[in-house]
Amino acid sequence: MTVNEKQEYAIFTVCNLAYLPKAIALSESVLKFNNLKLNIYLIDRKVDVDFSAIEANIFWIEDIGIPHLYELAFKYDITELSTSLKPCLTLKLLDRFKKVIFLDPDTYSYNSVGPILSDLEDHSIVLTPHYTTPLSIHSHPGWGDDIGMMRFGSFNLGFYAVKDSPQGLSFLRWWSDRCSKLNFMESQFSLSTDQKWVSIAPCFFKDLYVSFNLGYNAAPWNIFERCIEKNHDGGYIVNDMYPLVFFHFSNFDENDLDYLKERSLLKKEVKCPALLELSTTYKQALSAKNTELALIQYGFDYMSGGEYISPTLRRAYACVAGELPPNHDPFDSNGVIGDFARKNFLFERKTAVYAPSGFHDLSKNKYKMRFVYFIMRTILRLVGSNRFYNFSRLLVYLSSYRQNRGLWKY
Repeated sequence: MTVNEKQEYAIFTVCNLAYLPKAIALSESVLKFNNLKLNIYLIDRKVDVDFSAIEANIFWIEDIGIPHLYELAFKYDITELSTSLKPCLTLKLLDRFKKVIFLDPDTYSYNSVGPILSDLEDHSIVLTPHYTTPLSIHSHPGWGDDIGMMRFGSFNLGFYAVKDSPQGLSFLRWWSDRCSKLNFMESQFSLSTDQKWVSIAPCFFKDLYVSFNLGYNAAPWNIFERCIEKNHDGGYIVNDMYPLVFFHFSNFDENDLDYLKERSLLKKEVKCPALLELSTTYKQALSAKNTELALIQYGFDYMSGGEYISPTLRRAYACVAGELPPNHDPFDSNGVIGDFARKNFLFERKTAVYAPSGFHDLSKNKYKMRFVYFIMRTILRLVGSNRFYNFSRLLVYLSSYRQNRGLWKY
């Protein structure tokens, strides 16, 4: 290969060490159907791990030369960081390849990516919607009328494909710039890591292609519109029309192999036996992997002295980042951020990893919620309904600690 000659295409994923077993399973499926080694970028601190038996190209993010990597790794949690780096890594790969395909580490290939490469012959950017059939409030009341897509973005960025073209490169530079600055998971402020930005990309890049090939990016959230069956070749076919190219096993639960049916929105009388087979074979693909990797703590979750970096500390850091001295090390316990955290009581007294609470936790906290409602009703009675409504809106604003400079002493 000459200096200027590029290879045809690359496929890559990003993950931390705990997710590496899933990325390895993906790499085996990519190798099987495409005779190609997957590029795996480890978004984690470098440690001594033997990768020699893995048939994939594995790179530590600390070796890639990402500008301001440690500031990004402190500002963002693992999900925010890994998604923020996707466009930047795609640009780096396009220095050596004509086309680049990204797959989330919890996807699994069932066919060649040939159709995707064909799409890139005619278009610079290929995306897939989360789903292509509007949800019905009557068939699944808990989901509402497509409100999830409004909150988290039109396109699922567990997959995208870009080629080396002026529009492709322009898209990636625009996206990378947004992700480096505002890749937060704050849906209350219209931010949903890398995905929400791309919802507006069709307004700017006319060579962006939205694929309605239902064999791409099949997942629990779109199974309601995709009946997957075994075909005569031993592969899978979607809606009797589209070969299944890859499946996105988001939130896979190996102890609940019916989870696809349970999360699929399928009506009870609809039968789709291939779903159980997909879950079973994926579990088998994962079972042979090094489970010890899943126990390794995320390296960018801790300061140099072992202090846990809470989500609150990350957001507070983002709030004051523009005032900090250049070339500071945010992970130095004895440095400027260590002092900032102690001054603002941002280190946990007990080193406990943050566990998010959601709507599914309401039933477990009903007595706490009764107390919260009592306090809110008391405030309502004291200030009146109009001021109470404004107070409620203020609480939403205050939930973004990175936007409230008055909270932090520096």
